[in-house]
Amino acid sequence: MHTYYKWLIVLVATLSQTAATFVTYGMGPIAAFYQIEWNLTPLQTGFIVSAVNIGPMFSMLAFGYLMDKKGEKHIIGWGTILLGLSALTLVFVNDYIVLLLLLLLVGIWYGSAQTGGSTAIVKWFPNEHRGLALGIRQTGIPLGGSLASAVLSYTYYHFNLSSVHVVQGIVAIMGGLLFLLLYNEPERTSETGSTSVGFKEKMSVIKNNKELYPMYIVGVVMMSLQMIIIAHFMSYLHNEGGYPLTEAGKYLSVVLIGGMVGRVVIAWASDQFFEGKRERLLLIVMAVTVILTVMLPLIMAVAMEILMLLFCFLLGFVAIGWYSIFIACITEQSDSRFIGLTVSSALTLNQLFIVIAPSLFGLVVNLLNSYQQALYLAGISVALGAINLYRAKIKKRMDHGITTKFDQINTNNLDK
Repeated sequence: MHTYYKWLIVLVATLSQTAATFVTYGMGPIAAFYQIEWNLTPLQTGFIVSAVNIGPMFSMLAFGYLMDKKGEKHIIGWGTILLGLSALTLVFVNDYIVLLLLLLLVGIWYGSAQTGGSTAIVKWFPNEHRGLALGIRQTGIPLGGSLASAVLSYTYYHFNLSSVHVVQGIVAIMGGLLFLLLYNEPERTSETGSTSVGFKEKMSVIKNNKELYPMYIVGVVMMSLQMIIIAHFMSYLHNEGGYPLTEAGKYLSVVLIGGMVGRVVIAWASDQFFEGKRERLLLIVMAVTVILTVMLPLIMAVAMEILMLLFCFLLGFVAIGWYSIFIACITEQSDSRFIGLTVSSALTLNQLFIVIAPSLFGLVVNLLNSYQQALYLAGISVALGAINLYRAKIKKRMDHGITTKFDQINTNNLDK
């Protein structure tokens, strides 16, 4: 029964993540609706999406700390319900600045689901199947985004803008209630009980864990490339390849589908073939990502639809599918007493670049007058992140070898 319940936890965590993402990723299409209704400029429209993504930066550390101390059930459950209630308040807004402030609040509540779903999985899957479980749970993010795009667009065109926020609120509240009803905390061991350790002390331990630094850099460069692809891939294909926007949208959808599959398959492969060595698989994923980034203009030059579809699927498979194994690597290198705070630290750093990367890439495109050259720079940053992680792995192995040899010498001396 315990084994079956663990997989029920995966389902519940995935559905609650889907419900929460339905609100935040749903602000993408909704921003276009506001642009039409309120006659907003492109910059004003962009701020609507940015406001939601800025919110989690203010809350994920706090939620991570609370989850280490109190557990996930009430933090995620009530956080998602409050996310839904915040979305419902958007129905009454008729001022642009008030809209942005409320969206900031919506994003703050989203921080509970973003952090907590991963830590809940980690606590229920201490070793076996952890990567697969994390991978399945991570599909809730693109799934929530794709559902929001379809459902909210239908709702807007058949009803009105207010009804869109009503649907968002109801979905999030249902997700929070589902989590409260079905999720139970795993039994806590003495090792995981860290209630006596304060926030500053925990952050100090995390800051001094130098083994995590290369992983933080990996998160920054890979998340930046992921957001660049999501935000600019259609424009890239349209401007550099001459594709109609409808066709470019089709290829972006294939990238996202590849990302959903990748998040499960790469995580499963890390369980089956790279147990204890997930960083090695992560390095392979990053190397393939760099190669595909460089190959993109060559694939477009061939102008074969089947080849382009396959390429887009593979690009999404690695460039978006990397995330689950990254979370698994972070958790396995964390102090087991404060996994939640460690994961939320990494996610907060990632969130900063979720906000910055699309705008920074756009600025570089303007300066270089080329999407491809800007994409090459993004690929180089991923390559540098991979090299840094590889050097850290080699150094760790050498240090471990020296320590082992030193211990053997001491043992031999004692035996004499």
